[in-house]
Amino acid sequence: MRFWVVAALATAFAVAPTWAQRAAIPPPQPVTGDSNGNLNSDIPSAEDVLNGHIRSPADVPLTLMPFDTHWMLAAETCNSWTESSAHSPTVSVARLAVPGKASGEYQKGCGALKDKKLDEAEKHERAAVKLYPDYAAAWVVLGQILEAEDKRDDGRQACSQARSVDPDYVAPYLCLADFATTEDNWQEVSMLAGSALTLDPAGNAYSFYYAADAAFHLGNLEKAEKDAQNSITLDKWRHLAQVHLLLAQIYKAKNDFVAQAAQLREYLKIAPNAADSSQVKSVLAQLQAKITP
Repeated sequence: MRFWVVAALATAFAVAPTWAQRAAIPPPQPVTGDSNGNLNSDIPSAEDVLNGHIRSPADVPLTLMPFDTHWMLAAETCNSWTESSAHSPTVSVARLAVPGKASGEYQKGCGALKDKKLDEAEKHERAAVKLYPDYAAAWVVLGQILEAEDKRDDGRQACSQARSVDPDYVAPYLCLADFATTEDNWQEVSMLAGSALTLDPAGNAYSFYYAADAAFHLGNLEKAEKDAQNSITLDKWRHLAQVHLLLAQIYKAKNDFVAQAAQLREYLKIAPNAADSSQVKSVLAQLQAKITP
C-alpha cells in the first residue's frame, strides 16, 4: 500500500486506504422487497445518485434481484471492495451459487482479517477458493490478505483470478487498481477504474476515487476534481478521508490555496487521529499564513 509523505507545502499525502481501513467499513444497509420478492425500486443511476434524485419504479432497469438474494450477497461483504460490489446492478450466477461450506470459510477468513490475524485469514480464504474455485469475493479478499503480508505478486494474481472467474464483478477491478497505484501505473489505474464504473454505472466512492487519482497524475485536473467530488458524494459513511488529501493536491496544482486549505481541514475533521495528522496540520498552518492578509 502506497503512502505519500507530506513535506512542507508540497502536500503529498497517503491517499490509498489501507487494508485495515477497508476492513473497518460497515456493511451496506439492507434492501427490502415486496410480497412478490422484488426489491424496492429506488436503485439510482450515476446521475440520480450524484444529483440527489430518486427515480420512479418505471425507470428502474430490469436488473433487480429477489430480496433474499441481497441477503446472500450481503454475506460476501468483508471489506471495501466486496462491500462496494454488493449492490451491483448485475449479479453473476457464480456469485449466487457459493456453497455453504465455502461461504463459512470465507466468513471465518473475513473475521480473522478484521482481527489482523493474517495467517489464519489466508488459510480460511484459501480453503474457500479450494471448495469453490469460482468464488470471486474470496479471491479478492485473499488478494488483499496477501498484499498485507507483502506477497504482492501472489496478491495481484488472486485479484486477477477473481476477474477471470467473474469479469462482471466490480471488486477485482478496484483491487487491481489499488495494486497499480503502488507502481504509479496511472494509465492502468484509469482503465481499471473506468471498467468498474462501466460495470456499475451508479458507481461507488472507490471507483470514482481511483478515477480521480489517475486523472490527477495524468494531468487532467478538471476530471480529477469532478471524480473526487463524486467520490465524496457517494461516500455516505465518510470513511474515505484520503479523497480530501487528493483534492488538496488538485487545488494546489490549480493555485487555489483557499480550497486546498478547506480540504485539509475536512481531512482533519474526518481523521483527526491519522498517522499523518500532525504533518497535515503543519502544512495547513503554513497555508493559513500564506492566504491570510
